[in-house]
Amino acid sequence: MIETFSLTRRPSGIALLLSVFFALGLIACSDDPGDGNFDTINTGTLTVSPTSLNFEQVALGDSIAEMITITNTGEGALTVHSFEILGEQSSVFSLADDTPAALNLEPNEFAEIYVEYAPTQIAPASSELFMRSNDPASEVFSVPLTAAAPEPQIFTPEIVTFARTPEGSEDWRVTEITNIGYAPLEIDSISLDGHSDFSMKFPRALTPEEIEEGLAAAPREDDSDVAPQVLQPGESAMVRVIFLPTSSEFRTAEITIESNDPATPRTKVLISANSDAPCLELESEEINFGQASIDRVARRTVALTNCSSIAELAIGSMEFEDDAGGVFGIVESTLPGGLADGDVAILGPRESVNFVLTYNPIEERLDEGVLKISSNDAARRYAYANVIGQGSLLTCPEAIARARVDGTSRWFTAQEGLIASPLATIEFDGSLSNDPDGTQVTYEWALRDKPLSAQTQLSPSITTESPTLWLPYAGRYVVELTVYDGAGLASCEPSEFFIDVIPGGDIWVESSWNSPVGARTDIDLHYVNLNHADQWNSSPWDVYFANKRPSWNDGSTVSLDIDDTCCGGPENLNHDDAAAGTYAFGAYYYPSTSAGDNPVDVDVRVYLGGSLAQEFYRRMNNRSEFWYIAEVSVPDYGITVVDQLTDGYPSL
Repeated sequence: MIETFSLTRRPSGIALLLSVFFALGLIACSDDPGDGNFDTINTGTLTVSPTSLNFEQVALGDSIAEMITITNTGEGALTVHSFEILGEQSSVFSLADDTPAALNLEPNEFAEIYVEYAPTQIAPASSELFMRSNDPASEVFSVPLTAAAPEPQIFTPEIVTFARTPEGSEDWRVTEITNIGYAPLEIDSISLDGHSDFSMKFPRALTPEEIEEGLAAAPREDDSDVAPQVLQPGESAMVRVIFLPTSSEFRTAEITIESNDPATPRTKVLISANSDAPCLELESEEINFGQASIDRVARRTVALTNCSSIAELAIGSMEFEDDAGGVFGIVESTLPGGLADGDVAILGPRESVNFVLTYNPIEERLDEGVLKISSNDAARRYAYANVIGQGSLLTCPEAIARARVDGTSRWFTAQEGLIASPLATIEFDGSLSNDPDGTQVTYEWALRDKPLSAQTQLSPSITTESPTLWLPYAGRYVVELTVYDGAGLASCEPSEFFIDVIPGGDIWVESSWNSPVGARTDIDLHYVNLNHADQWNSSPWDVYFANKRPSWNDGSTVSLDIDDTCCGGPENLNHDDAAAGTYAFGAYYYPSTSAGDNPVDVDVRVYLGGSLAQEFYRRMNNRSEFWYIAEVSVPDYGITVVDQLTDGYPSL
């Protein structure tokens, strides 16, 4: 129930004093013949903000509310006689329970009312809120109410990685398909393409007893060849990927999921194996500037990744073996590590870096160059990329990117950037891009930077006008837009959009982890109220996977928002309006859903009041180990580091 109605008079002491003088003046100077009646009667003026409501998506059975402010901006009393919602779908819209039947507002006085939206079917809805008042200019004022149909949204980890597996030995990984949207996700097909050393099965649904035990997947012998067909909002299904190598060579495959997600009807999950040596991967072996304007410097951002899940990649040099007569170059300040100073650059496992190439054509001709990169990748000590560009007399188009949080109306420009909360989805738009020569532009988006642990990607494709991006972790994400005109001429400058993901609330703890040997591991976050708890792993004072949203009856809100059981995270705990006291957090190497005793590197970040306060790293080696990380005191929000590893849960 929403009870948020408020009535407020805006302070205006000077205006009140002036109104008294004006009133006296009117009495003294009026042409009234003496019958007591005035020729002019001041009435109120109805001002409504906003003038329309567009509701965010919400799942069936849930509701959402939006506020309307009604202000009397006139000089007389305003009476709103009634409120009424009318329309074909009026039954899904309603006024909050505490909304008055009528309103009486003096000048400069305002009131706030709330309209609720509670969908009952998977369909768009629209109606109107009518207000009847004594404002002669707005005797009947209507506020359009609209809501898009609830939609499904698919999410899967973008990559499944196997470490070096001996020839003839079998290993497997479980990945999840999750519906993070608001309508049923209908899965049309799930297919596996790539090397024949990989195969795929579908674990059956867990029984209540298995869920109680904390199992992440049913036994292997119960697997099926039948893919899941429908996932309700919040539901997940598992896919077991099996690797039986016939050699020690690098292997890849790809899972393709066809669904009714309108934004991402086709989702892909990359699979790689036997990649534990240093591994250099360029985003493309051909970097094509397309057409570029003569005497204008075109720029391209290029991504380089260490595709190993274990080893560090050392980059020794990065230079043009052939710069096509000096038209191609590298922006020295963008070189990774110490390359600009003649040193090496070190990339950790799965780490990516960006560098910028330039193209300054001097003639209408095709220019071709070769970029050469040396590293400790044993498979190829030198990596080469062909660099191509075509000089043109045409004017290059302008790339203009903007973005907003999905479900909101405010667009932010690339110059402004955007601040969002973790787990939000960002909608991008390139429709403002233009070509001075008047041709239609096409789009090419790229995710240039993200938190290292973030398994996310632009969807449904990088060539759509309006892709989306899910933000699983706090940190900075950088998305770049390049546009091309009808002749293939690229924008001279890409439009670079920065998104800073900042947790809200008082205390936010998030974790990610990675097994250097590629083993399946489950690391559970725990958050204990030390003011009451006498042990870990016990309700209600320990927040963890079996006690996600307890009520501590102290005015605070505490929850575990995501529990990942197989795939490196994210997991996050948040505590808002925390009561005075001390709280502790730790990580448990959960045995039932982990494939044996394998090393796992755990990264835990703590945000206080939205700012990163401290980051903790620890290697855990055995199942049932518990890492007692730190304690947070409230209200001073000080952190006391514990950093103790024990066999099982420690005593409090």
